[in-house]
Amino acid sequence: MKKIIMMFLFVIQSTYAQDSAEIWKDYQGINYCEKGYCAEKIPAKPLKLALDYYHEHQSDFENDRHIGIIDFSQDSNQKRFYMLNLKNGSVRMMLVTHGKNSEIDKAVAGKFSNVEGSEMSSLGFYKTGLGTYQGKHGKSLKLYGLSKTNSNAFSRGIVIHSADYATEWFSKEKGRLGLSQGCPAVSPSDLEYVINRLVGGGLLFIYAPEFEKALK
Repeated sequence: MKKIIMMFLFVIQSTYAQDSAEIWKDYQGINYCEKGYCAEKIPAKPLKLALDYYHEHQSDFENDRHIGIIDFSQDSNQKRFYMLNLKNGSVRMMLVTHGKNSEIDKAVAGKFSNVEGSEMSSLGFYKTGLGTYQGKHGKSLKLYGLSKTNSNAFSRGIVIHSADYATEWFSKEKGRLGLSQGCPAVSPSDLEYVINRLVGGGLLFIYAPEFEKALK
């Protein structure tokens, strides 16, 4: 009997556990997914959450070409910023920083805050600005928090900008990326790519397991 129950639970789990390629196929409504072309590079949980949110709120976003997904469950030496092309499923992966007070171990983010002056990253869904501006870090893209976990993002000055401490060279030299004041900073070589694809009312989702806990 115990063996039968275990087999039944396995079937149930298999039914509901989707990998990233399957999640993308469901979103696109297509019957195939060419390996290496679909969104299988993006971890399944943040991909599912991002696509579900976009599908439900699509009319709120003027930019329907790309969405950005950042997975802070990965350390900062990994390319954890995923730019997803909504038209064909292609993905580009990049390095991205977290806030200095979010770091709980070398290169690892584990604390997040929505509070002014916390110098921590904020999790949740964001809408990007309609245009760019020149800030203290150069060309930047404003972010507007759409979740209770990041509702103060605009007043905190949380933006996408570039930084020399967000480069592969820095990661190799220091064993981790540098730390921001809460902004998702990218390499100068990636900034134009990111901004050109997210600017104009696009969706950015910053994920860590703590995000789901905060919603309960």
